[in-house]
Amino acid sequence: MSSSKPPRLAQWLLERGISGPQREALVGDMLEQYQRGRSAAWYWRQTVSAIAISFTAEISQHKALAAAVTVLGLYLPDIYMFSRVWVWVARFDHLWYRPLINSRWHWMVTDPWAYRLKPYLWTSEIASCAVPAVVSWILTRLYPRQTGLVLTLLVITQVGQRLPYVRSATEDWIRDPGNPIWLFGLLWFSAITFVAIPASILFAGAAGGRRARLSTD
Repeated sequence: MSSSKPPRLAQWLLERGISGPQREALVGDMLEQYQRGRSAAWYWRQTVSAIAISFTAEISQHKALAAAVTVLGLYLPDIYMFSRVWVWVARFDHLWYRPLINSRWHWMVTDPWAYRLKPYLWTSEIASCAVPAVVSWILTRLYPRQTGLVLTLLVITQVGQRLPYVRSATEDWIRDPGNPIWLFGLLWFSAITFVAIPASILFAGAAGGRRARLSTD
């Protein structure tokens, strides 16, 4: 017999990744099926399938919005550079990274193992998560009923643009699997690409959409 509660992440994605008048009924039906003995793997399969179907339907119903979000997502790096956000990121990086070298925490820069955690990339990677998160929050405030569509497209465009980094890191590791530097690089870029960026978009978008719905109730 399955636990009374389905996988929390899958349920969270299901509740925010689909839209339409049948959303509540679908969520409730899947919960009931799970409580009757369906497995967690079944719940995950149904969640992915439901999100994919809802996403396809949303695109067909909101073609203009889907195109606009896709273009915006693809051009976020150019917007980042054009808006000169990178200047403030570089200044903030200079404020903490240089003093780090002269502090008691200098081992984070000088120690070979600690350096593999790439502290020199922390500021820029935080910005690479923060910028799409802000865009996600704004768009879901503007289009709370299309939250699933907006979030899915932003995740796809942002993850897609990061895949070359993961591929390059993978190739480096395959060429020299015994070198921990390449393994750390692969883990780093994979974590940013598949965890940090999607999570920042999803949580910021969920917060924006929820706040917009509350303000209209």
